[in-house]
Amino acid sequence: MDINIYRTNNNLYIDIQGRVVLDYCEQLKNAAVSLIDKGINQVYVDLSNVDFIDSAGLGVLVGLKMTANKNKARVVLISPSNSVSDILFVSKLQSIFDILTGSEAELLRRTLVVKEYLIKHLGEDEPAVTRKTPVKIAGPTEEVLPKKPASATPPIVLTPDSMSPTAVAPSYPPKAEPSPPPASGAPSAVPGRSTKDLVDELCRKAVELMRQGDYEKAVEHYLDAIKIDPEFLPAYNNLAIVYEKRPSWRSKAIETWEKVLELSQSVGDQKHIDRAQKHLSNLKTSF
Repeated sequence: MDINIYRTNNNLYIDIQGRVVLDYCEQLKNAAVSLIDKGINQVYVDLSNVDFIDSAGLGVLVGLKMTANKNKARVVLISPSNSVSDILFVSKLQSIFDILTGSEAELLRRTLVVKEYLIKHLGEDEPAVTRKTPVKIAGPTEEVLPKKPASATPPIVLTPDSMSPTAVAPSYPPKAEPSPPPASGAPSAVPGRSTKDLVDELCRKAVELMRQGDYEKAVEHYLDAIKIDPEFLPAYNNLAIVYEKRPSWRSKAIETWEKVLELSQSVGDQKHIDRAQKHLSNLKTSF
């Protein structure tokens, strides 16, 4: 993993390349957290060249968010790669971060990723601090990002518990009608536990298995959750994402995304409709 950290005025830009896994997380945390002080307003974390991020890496991102919150700074993830986007989505972490992509992300990158602004580099060799003071540049780079209206949703308060794998599993939506009885072959009900609890537990375990790369077991857990609740949209959505991890499962991925599209259309969930249509288009084009 390579890390380049740039600072200009009140902005910190952390460019990460490679795999963000347990072996490197302490190095990343030590390099970045200490630089987030009262003088920083914006912290940009570029994930466009990150191939994979595990639960420890997600914990570091949440830790950066917590440190930034304490200093009244804002954390923005820049152009997460497809694999990282999938993990953020399955982990429900995309909802606590601002994410910038497209032309605005490119403009920000061109503005801040400049050799003269580099203050720290960490790679295979020992970390080297190349500049100790921020470079002053003309014009506030905050203008690159759209301002949030005063009525926007208040910032999410993070606690150490929110960094645990179980705390970021998909939430279970309320249902107007009682859930149908488990289908044949579904996990047996446990006395004193609701259908909601069973599905929640299966989805939490599936999220962690996916982070560990155990896709077969993750598939099993999502299928078990679907057997209990055949209309639970998040389980189908996450199952489709897991199926995309293996070329041999592509037909299953298409079938599952079609189910996501069907369910989301039945409840008018435009976000899931758009996502399903996008994935289906990509999968069918690549055949």
